[in-house]
Amino acid sequence: MSAHRPAHIGRHALVVLATAISSMAAVPPADAGAKQTIRSISVVGTRFEVTTADGRILPQEDLVGAILTIADGRDQVPLRIDAVEIDPRNPDGGIMLYAMSTRDPTGGAWRNICEPDIEGRRMGFPLAGTWTQDGRHLPSDTAFSITCTGGAQAKCVRFGYRPWERSPDGTPLWDHHQACTRMIRADYCGDGVGHTRNGTPIVVYDHKGIQQDEAAPDMSFEAAWGAGGALCVSHTRIPDVLTMEGLAAICPGVRQQPRTACENRAGGLILNRSVDRRTVQAATE
Repeated sequence: MSAHRPAHIGRHALVVLATAISSMAAVPPADAGAKQTIRSISVVGTRFEVTTADGRILPQEDLVGAILTIADGRDQVPLRIDAVEIDPRNPDGGIMLYAMSTRDPTGGAWRNICEPDIEGRRMGFPLAGTWTQDGRHLPSDTAFSITCTGGAQAKCVRFGYRPWERSPDGTPLWDHHQACTRMIRADYCGDGVGHTRNGTPIVVYDHKGIQQDEAAPDMSFEAAWGAGGALCVSHTRIPDVLTMEGLAAICPGVRQQPRTACENRAGGLILNRSVDRRTVQAATE
């Protein structure tokens, strides 16, 4: 995969732990003037799946203009779907993107819930499960999060690490997606604390062939990642943010290893390259 930019957690990755409530208003009906009664709203993959009282699943395009009622654990809030499209990076149709807005609590105006990603797109999608403060993704049959395309959770899904699917050899990809989110945020310790900056380029790859390693100028192997964080590190992504000495102090179990040993470390699900300032400096001397 070509170099990507990890994004911070915020409106780039609006994580709303929510439960879909069986109510929906302002759905553009197939027949003008008809009102559709909703039986259930669920999340399948990255899709909102809305089932009517007669058992019919509404087509995705019929959701444009719909206002879903969701609960965030404290309040019920409206979420308006303003646009729906198949992710252009995943033409197999396995990932849907939604432009979504909610009402501003002060002025009442509708506002997009996502900040622009690197391509300027302000879209996202729901993802089943909940997220803990330390960055763990927990399964749930009822709760889901909403992640924007500039955020780690959405990026990893779009890279091909779809947590609801399996790899061709039958391996569940839940842990690969989890490991990818740790990698995107440089969450070496697996404690939910990132050690990167927005706009920092990286290359992502894995042993399953979902993402292929690519040569990139000034980049070298950084780390091998598991669901709980980094397994070993060759160099930290941004020494000004976290040095190897600093990493050893906060994560004594994460050892520095050369590429060959680290890349083949048992349990490594996601691997990455990043700019190694030592390499850049040596090349200019």
